[in-house]
Amino acid sequence: MKKERNYNDINHLYGRIFLAIAILIIVAIPFIMWIALDAAPDFGIILTSMLSLIVFVVGGFIEVVTYAPMLGTTGTYLGFFTGNLVNLKVPCAVNARELAGVEHGSKEGEIVSTISVATSTIVTTVIIALGVILLVPLTPVLENPVLTPAFDMAFTALFGALAYKYFVKDPDLVPIPLALALLLQGTLNLGTSVLIPVCSIVSILFAYWLFKKGKKLMK
Repeated sequence: MKKERNYNDINHLYGRIFLAIAILIIVAIPFIMWIALDAAPDFGIILTSMLSLIVFVVGGFIEVVTYAPMLGTTGTYLGFFTGNLVNLKVPCAVNARELAGVEHGSKEGEIVSTISVATSTIVTTVIIALGVILLVPLTPVLENPVLTPAFDMAFTALFGALAYKYFVKDPDLVPIPLALALLLQGTLNLGTSVLIPVCSIVSILFAYWLFKKGKKLMK
């Protein structure tokens, strides 16, 4: 008897198909340029570069585990292909679900997350296109020393505003992960690609410990 596919199974099926097609297209572009321009790359340099990228495999795996619950199934496939997760896709998905009032993990939540990720991708593409066109006339404004500090703090302000809502909802979860983040950033100056996954894992473990502790106190 053939098993009927549920909503998530269908999302994973189409997500894998379209992601595989997208990867093939991206990989095919260098080969097309190679054949069309008759310019063969130095395979020794390519192999050396690929070996140096192995260190990012662990980080990539942790990012999937960390961000997939926030983005949902289809949002994860779309978000990881289009990129710009930390400072755009994840905040958009989280904020969109919050504004729509839908539950995390529900079909409605999946739809809202997917729409938010897709919309942010389209908006980003349009803004980048406009930025390329207007780059020269806007250069004096972007390099203005008065505005430079604001641009430098945009990422921090965005995540700070999003974090505040969740800090207020469950303040018991805040102290340990926040203290760890400040300690690691202050001593080791880790980048967000390392700091966010590490603190996310610690947050999950700390939340689980609080949950088990609460169950023991209720007995």
